[in-house]
Amino acid sequence: MKTNIKYIFMSLLLTGVMASCKDDSTHLNLDGDTVIESITINGIEGLIDKYAHTVKVELPVETDLSALKVDAMKLSAGAVSDLNVGETFNGLVPRNIHVKNGDVHTDYTLTTIHDQVEFLSFELDGLYSGTINNDDRSIRVYVPYTANIESMLVTFTVNEDTEVTPASGSMLDFSNPVEFTATHKSAKIVYTAYVVQDDMDQSPKAFVANTNSYDALGDEAKAAYTWMMENVPNTVLISFQDLIDNKAKLDDYKMIWCHLDFLDWPSFMWDSRDLVNGYWLRGGAILATRDGARYINDVWRITLDQQGPNNPFGGEGFEDLDHDLGFTITGHEGHPLYDGIETDADNRILLKATGNASSNRTLQWFVDWEPYGGMTGWEERTGATALASSHDYDPNCVTIAEFEPREALKGFMSGRVIVIGSPAFEWFDPNHAENPYQSNMINLTRNAINYLCQ
Repeated sequence: MKTNIKYIFMSLLLTGVMASCKDDSTHLNLDGDTVIESITINGIEGLIDKYAHTVKVELPVETDLSALKVDAMKLSAGAVSDLNVGETFNGLVPRNIHVKNGDVHTDYTLTTIHDQVEFLSFELDGLYSGTINNDDRSIRVYVPYTANIESMLVTFTVNEDTEVTPASGSMLDFSNPVEFTATHKSAKIVYTAYVVQDDMDQSPKAFVANTNSYDALGDEAKAAYTWMMENVPNTVLISFQDLIDNKAKLDDYKMIWCHLDFLDWPSFMWDSRDLVNGYWLRGGAILATRDGARYINDVWRITLDQQGPNNPFGGEGFEDLDHDLGFTITGHEGHPLYDGIETDADNRILLKATGNASSNRTLQWFVDWEPYGGMTGWEERTGATALASSHDYDPNCVTIAEFEPREALKGFMSGRVIVIGSPAFEWFDPNHAENPYQSNMINLTRNAINYLCQ
């Protein structure tokens, strides 16, 4: 009898505990909504995205964003917020708004900006795309010498509700810079469009890098891309990750330039290897310079022996040059790569001057090393042709090489590839010293891009 009483007591106790737990759960208030229905900041109503949980407020240009005031805010019935009507806050940085209703809560991100205008695209005669800089309010368009710049059809797109004078669809004279006045609410901004006539190829081109963010580029890649963006028409910046994520397709571009900073082996180079190799197999042209030259091996599979330059070194620090630096073109003077570039008395093309800083990053071949045994063996094993030697001419050293198109895939001719591994081919100088040979660097790169676009 005692035993039965004990079991009955334990059963009642357990039932009570379970009932208690059940009662606790029924007291959770999960029925309330946590929506910001409307909000007004400094007299301007905000744009609310209830799905992305964002609030954006565009304010007149004279507004002090560091001291903003909440004039009104409507929330779901029963909801409360940690940002209240009458409260002031600093809108120079995004502000989190925590909305709670019973046991339910949602966080919104509030951003405030001045009224702004922005050009999204700019084109002349339906053929020539402009490079837009929304920071310094400039647009630069490169056109061939044959274009009639005194009468060109301009078409452009801008952010919503922005009005521009002269209007899109106008015929304008671009023999001098043309100003476009763009107005959006309280913002009134003047953009200046410049048309430059030169012989740069108009085909679409891509600068392929470790990132698609300009600010995130390394110093060397950023310096090279800056020049290309400002001087080469129809240029875009894409990343290897963009290719992997199918956000960009290399077949959209006539040529690509891969100019990488000194870096460790990034995994995405291997992950994107088939995409770059396929582009080349189908006829895509590649300019591989600096650490871009590393990947012509078994990654991109451009060299026949799937080996890259056998003498890479440097790149980890800078030293000031005590002499001018370049490369020797003896035996290759007539190549299109060197059109219009003067050599010194020793048949060198100089790229960096005394006093410039150099990281001495070098990716070159010594053709007399094993397994090549000389220039002929190197050409046969790699499938390349030498175009330049070292600064101090060494006939067994190759600092610039060309891979001509070949039927690497049945029914397809591969693209042309230029590889530049000379330590003189370096765009970034931490000294920011004057360089009288910068024009040689520019002309060499221009020639390479035009040659690869043929």
